[in-house]
Amino acid sequence: MRSFMISRRCCICVFLAVVCWVGGAAAVASDRFLVGVGGYEVCQQAGQVRPYSPDCEGDRVLSTGVLPEILPNVNAVSIWITRDWQPDWYSADEIERDIIGKGYTPVFLFYWFGDEISPLFVRQQRQRYQQDLERFVEFLRGIHGEKWVILNPEFNQNGIESDASFNDLLLSSIKTLRQLSNIKVSFCIGDFGDYSRIVDLHNWQSFDRSINEAIEAVDFISFQEMRAPTRNPSGHIRMTAERALAFSSYLHQTYEKPTFLAYIAISSLGVEGRQRQAHVYQRLLQLIPRFRKESGLIGLNSFHLTDIPWHQGYFNAGEAHFGLIDQQGKAKPGLRAFREISP
Repeated sequence: MRSFMISRRCCICVFLAVVCWVGGAAAVASDRFLVGVGGYEVCQQAGQVRPYSPDCEGDRVLSTGVLPEILPNVNAVSIWITRDWQPDWYSADEIERDIIGKGYTPVFLFYWFGDEISPLFVRQQRQRYQQDLERFVEFLRGIHGEKWVILNPEFNQNGIESDASFNDLLLSSIKTLRQLSNIKVSFCIGDFGDYSRIVDLHNWQSFDRSINEAIEAVDFISFQEMRAPTRNPSGHIRMTAERALAFSSYLHQTYEKPTFLAYIAISSLGVEGRQRQAHVYQRLLQLIPRFRKESGLIGLNSFHLTDIPWHQGYFNAGEAHFGLIDQQGKAKPGLRAFREISP
């Protein structure tokens, strides 16, 4: 449920994520835990980091240029590839020089179907999807070094979650990507359902038919968690870390793959929003040992480095407050907790 510009749960940004593991389809997590945060580029102005836009009055820099000082624990960059993606959105040379060359791993999220996904839409658009995937592969050929690709974030909705034929699309996509060397491949499941529960087996078992064959071909299994007071009661938001632990443990035990929290987005909108966001990140920090032991977690990613004031989507006004730094360049309390998560 994510795309650029004006779609549900969307933004004109890409995000930093961290992933590290031992290669192969049966890979297990390495000793190095991975941490990431969203924001491909930022506006650096008067010593502050703000969201980048074309009218930036400071300097446009890649996030890897400011992260060593702000969040030295981050060591990878993830980039969204949507249906309308064009190769000139991102520079292959820049990615190789300023991301890989600085010790970060690029992690691409191939989000083609978006909220329109359904069994019918997938059948109708299968050829266009494959053509765009092959175009993307050609772009990746120009980037030397290890690359990660996470397919179809939040695909498990609108009936596709119970469509066994979706395995075929995933398997075909994985085969196409494995033409490349130095590549790791996953797909991303949305944690949807009853957020008043920590364990939600009814919803977590609903997508098995769509992945039960393709799961054998991926290197790790990804998932996401998103909450905002415009959609979720405060108490449900505060349980996000515990819910994420339960969901990742279920995925790990059911499918016997390492897990990766591809993006967690906690909106700080509202009177208690910043404290609530900080609470979730503090609980994540406290629960990391259990995540690693019980769910084979190989990393987690905070969706935005900065607030994006023009961000629109499913969470309405909440979308503009997912960052760890506000749009004026001031750090939120959640940044301090997130900085303590060790890679």
